[in-house]
Amino acid sequence: MTEAPRRLLAAAVAAALGLASVEAQTILLVEDARLPRFEVASVKPGDPKSTFGRIGSPPGRFEQENMDLVSTVMMAFGVRPYQLAMPLPDLITRERFTIRAQTPAGTTNVDRMLMVRALLIDRFKLRYHVDHLETDGYALTAARRDGRLGSSMRASTVDCPSRVAAQTRNETLPPMPEGAAACGVRNGRGSIEFGGMPIDSLITMLSTQAGAPVVNQTGLSGNFDVKLRFSAGSAGPPSPNAPPPAAVDDAPSLFTAVQEQLGLKLTPAKVPLDRLVIDLIERPDPD
Repeated sequence: MTEAPRRLLAAAVAAALGLASVEAQTILLVEDARLPRFEVASVKPGDPKSTFGRIGSPPGRFEQENMDLVSTVMMAFGVRPYQLAMPLPDLITRERFTIRAQTPAGTTNVDRMLMVRALLIDRFKLRYHVDHLETDGYALTAARRDGRLGSSMRASTVDCPSRVAAQTRNETLPPMPEGAAACGVRNGRGSIEFGGMPIDSLITMLSTQAGAPVVNQTGLSGNFDVKLRFSAGSAGPPSPNAPPPAAVDDAPSLFTAVQEQLGLKLTPAKVPLDRLVIDLIERPDPD
């Protein structure tokens, strides 16, 4: 899997699990002694000839099909590619594995991530440490003096993370308010779209698209509907201090789109970063 699809996978996993950037950082720092574990788990080699991968969590189960270890590690720790250092042989880190596991009643989305980490520690002999750094990134601020948002971002009365959590508990959900954007996140090439999500969800997706950490300095709270369109080839420069690449289609760059469509602004800044360093990971023993 190349770097761009892996960035999108990291965002897709976070979105599917209902994770905001603050929550993901909390997951990264959970101590190993506090990790929950799957009731039963099976680990099988994946198909090295296929690039297809899938993650799912039907009731009472966790399923990861044909995923490489780099992507699995990012999911288990709630980190994005720029937060991960795996100075290990490419052979093992790029191999693919299928994991099928049973989860206890009441397992949350965060619990599943931590269970995957416990499985990596128990079955793959994972060893790691976390470095605390300051790095080049971006600050997200209001672009207008009056704080008015752009036409593609509006406050929402829907709390989608709470609805997702209730759905996980098999609770009956109230109907969506008339005219509200549907819950869900679509973070793909040239687009970010979601409904009823907190500002930290936007931070997470902008970090992924820009390939660098983004800190929230907007002062915004509550939930929002966002529909952002930008050039698929201009998500972000290789460094926050480098000029943005030229657009490859008729859409504006990510930075221009954020300002024009959302009424916000991405400004280069020094930001704190927790970086996950993988010291050891091995092939698991066969089931």
